[in-house]
Amino acid sequence: MEKEETTRELLLPNWQGSGSHGLTIAQRDDGVFVQEVTQNSPAARTGVVKEGDQIVGATIYFDNLQSGEVTQLLNTMGHHTVGLK
Repeated sequence: MEKEETTRELLLPNWQGSGSHGLTIAQRDDGVFVQEVTQNSPAARTGVVKEGDQIVGATIYFDNLQSGEVTQLLNTMGHHTVGLK
């Protein structure tokens, strides 16, 4: 029987980089993956993300950002797929 792949969403408020929430990520030939989840970290306490999970996207909420920060962030996206809501 084939293992079914599922997509899960993890909400991490006050994001200040992957280390601040207990995630270490790594680039591989086939994508970006969670390399490590620090025990008792905000990410670990959610129980949603596991080591080896592939990160396929991110949603960034602009409600606490200044317009200059939003502009800077969008400018770094380059030619990647971006969906605006």
